[in-house]
Amino acid sequence: MQNATAVIKKLKKMLGIKTDLELSNILNVKPNTISSWKKRDSLQYDSIIELCEKNKINLNDLFYSDSSCLFPINDQSRTVKVIPADHHFEYFLNPDKALASAPTYIFPTTEEVDTAFQVITENMYPTIKVSSYVITKKITLRDLHPWHLYLFTLENRGIMIYRFKRTLENGKLLFISDNTNFENLEVNPKEIKELFCVRGSFLPNFKNLGD
Repeated sequence: MQNATAVIKKLKKMLGIKTDLELSNILNVKPNTISSWKKRDSLQYDSIIELCEKNKINLNDLFYSDSSCLFPINDQSRTVKVIPADHHFEYFLNPDKALASAPTYIFPTTEEVDTAFQVITENMYPTIKVSSYVITKKITLRDLHPWHLYLFTLENRGIMIYRFKRTLENGKLLFISDNTNFENLEVNPKEIKELFCVRGSFLPNFKNLGD
């Protein structure tokens, strides 16, 4: 993994710009913000991921010095489409369109994963923190197992992350929160548009890419 200074230098090269001022204008941050990132060796990853998405920049090429050495190039089992928080609604309305323009990332995991979603609610805190990303694999309702974590798109409700507890006598699915400040959720299986098993999570500092 490259440090912040190296990432910023490479990002400017990929964008065809030369100065930190130009980059700050593109990212819509204050001019001294870029210098601050270099000093603290930290980055505002949400903005950078969005910028990469718009400019079709591969995240592995940006964050690693030699991304071709990480995994076999043709290993699609670890190639993940990344859906940031501000693209949740777009994904909910049209998943295929959102995925077509989403940036990709290759995660160091032995499990098959296909989509990463940024977390926007605190209902699974402290298990999963807000602004972190969960890496997932799309499954069917037959693959639900008690106490596992799942992300799903719910008709007229949006994208949600809960822990599955059990199937109720009325046929509804009972999902629970790890955060006791949030109520549990009873879901009609017919209202679930897509279902994903959560197979790991990471904070947007890209230092911990999964459990």
